[in-house]
Amino acid sequence: MKTVFVFLCVLVAALAHGLPNLPENERIKLAQVHRSCQSNPKTFCDENKLKNLSNYINDIEAGTHMLCMAVKAGLMSPNGDFDIPSIKRKVALVTRDYSKVDGLVQKCTRKAEKPGKTANLMWMCFFQNDIQYYHQL
Repeated sequence: MKTVFVFLCVLVAALAHGLPNLPENERIKLAQVHRSCQSNPKTFCDENKLKNLSNYINDIEAGTHMLCMAVKAGLMSPNGDFDIPSIKRKVALVTRDYSKVDGLVQKCTRKAEKPGKTANLMWMCFFQNDIQYYHQL
């Protein structure tokens, strides 16, 4: 399952394979966000960590990258605050049962002690709950 966490960081990876119901413009945006965060030495993260994010929840490098992804995707602010209306819109794009959107958003927007860990947990939650708003590596 941890390998399945090819998720997140991967975050934007799903873009390359095309996600069901995720509009093309969102796929492109997530791919661009991932490339942008990887191209900056301050937010670069070894992709092996991203593919196995569950093993690196407390890792500063992974957290910095995932926070970059969340901020540039419009899901979080740099201080780790969630943009709940934006998250709801993004989750609704890839959720077949709209009655579950609020519950999924509530489940995946738990604050941790540091913004990077908060971002890691959000993206992992997306992956674990089949919220396919992420880029797969």
